[in-house]
Amino acid sequence: MNIYDIANRANVSIATVSRVINNSPKVSEKTRKRVHDIMDELGFTPNVFARGLGLNTMKTIGILCSDPSDIYVARALSYFEKMLRENGYDSLLCCSGYDTENLKKYINILFSKSVDAIIMIGSKYISSRDNKNLIKNSAKSLPIFLINGFLKADNVYCSYYDDFNATKKIVDMLYNNCKRKLLFLYNSTSQSAKRKLDGFLKGCKNLKEPTDKFDTLLCEENNIESIISLLGDFFEKKFFPEGIVASDDFLAMIVLKFAKQNNIEIPGELSVIGYDNSIFSKLSYPELTTIDSGLFSLCKHSVNTLLKVFDGDSPENICLLKPDIIERDTFRSKT
Repeated sequence: MNIYDIANRANVSIATVSRVINNSPKVSEKTRKRVHDIMDELGFTPNVFARGLGLNTMKTIGILCSDPSDIYVARALSYFEKMLRENGYDSLLCCSGYDTENLKKYINILFSKSVDAIIMIGSKYISSRDNKNLIKNSAKSLPIFLINGFLKADNVYCSYYDDFNATKKIVDMLYNNCKRKLLFLYNSTSQSAKRKLDGFLKGCKNLKEPTDKFDTLLCEENNIESIISLLGDFFEKKFFPEGIVASDDFLAMIVLKFAKQNNIEIPGELSVIGYDNSIFSKLSYPELTTIDSGLFSLCKHSVNTLLKVFDGDSPENICLLKPDIIERDTFRSKT
């Protein structure tokens, strides 16, 4: 028996039940009595060690990710561990992949460890209907915080980046700087990658140029040699792009390697823009122009939202951050 069962039975929010448990004056006497009556009926007694939501807590947050070696995920893990620790919470990490059965297995493991909430890193977690349904059902038992993805559901709190307008804006910048033949390079079909792709295509459509001046290229085999080969085929059989927008800095770095191998001048003949503002963007030569994915801000907002939920507040379920383009040497706008 937990606070969610009480909230469902009383037909009130979990925040309201939390306020009743914590004797907050923000609850009407009528509602307070109804909640107390249901607690008595169900034999619910808040644990004396519980805080915030009134759950039996070990002050531990479960974190789910697919691959901790991924640089984006690794950065997010580092931010979360530090931020949670600073607020008195421990972290329990599970590397689940994206398969629904494995995801269900690790969510159940986290439930068995009595975590207070679950943080899920990556929009691929909501790429399938089964995963979405699993997350929605899991959120009936404890709060779910989704990083870099959007899922509308009760007790699911989403923080994600405005990828659509970020890539759309980059298309405008490239065009306004006389870069007319454009290519979008991507290696994922996640929700985030789709937003980036859609923004690129919308930006190109708005230019009202012939469609043979822009294209997209999906790198299904995510290794350096295969991607370089794929780029070579594209340049030979399609057209020589004047600007390439990559869905992450890793892909952009491979484009720079390809350009070096083929004596293509950066940014004169080819401008390259990455995504994430990762360490790659500063280590590359020339230094990479990139779109800042706002990962630190996403993580910070999620932790702040988590703390508000635990304190019985009712924060917004959706946080959308705006694009920030970091101009370096692979493309600088002149306008």
